[in-house]
Amino acid sequence: MPHLSALTPLALLAALALSPAAAHVLGAEVPPADCPAPAAEPEVPGALVQELLVWIGRATGYDVAESLARPPEIDFCSKGEWVDYEDARVLVDDQLRAVYDWPRRRVLIVRPWHADAPRDVSVLLHELVHHVQLLNRDWECLQAPEWEAYKLQDRWLAERGIASGFDWLAIYFMSRCPRDIHP
Repeated sequence: MPHLSALTPLALLAALALSPAAAHVLGAEVPPADCPAPAAEPEVPGALVQELLVWIGRATGYDVAESLARPPEIDFCSKGEWVDYEDARVLVDDQLRAVYDWPRRRVLIVRPWHADAPRDVSVLLHELVHHVQLLNRDWECLQAPEWEAYKLQDRWLAERGIASGFDWLAIYFMSRCPRDIHP
């Protein structure tokens, strides 16, 4: 099994978004099957997505018009499933809650997820922040948007009286861009 350094840049970003061990990628021996839809898929109300996108626009000043007109697709996966993400197959493990797949304009949320649970909604918000971020600006490196996404997720939760409990030191380090430093 390759190390995280063998992941594509956006797959690495997704892996780092939640934990250093949040994704695993295997080679071609993995059968090609995307997240199959279960009989009763959780529902993400369109009004909720619109509300979150408007909140992101107000909180950041980013232009959300394109996102409101054409929000990203939202799909669900379960722990233990393999999903197509970028040019790789990613194993959905216990640490992963969601990822944003930029080329497909798709948010993948790990089940269970409930629209009436603020922490679950904050996970969707985090991925929608990435959608809006990447439509609005260029970033120095692929992991740089994480700091802002976590800060906004923390702010949204705080507005609802919920402490995020995020490990800010870990988020700081995962959000840093690598530097080409030579002695």
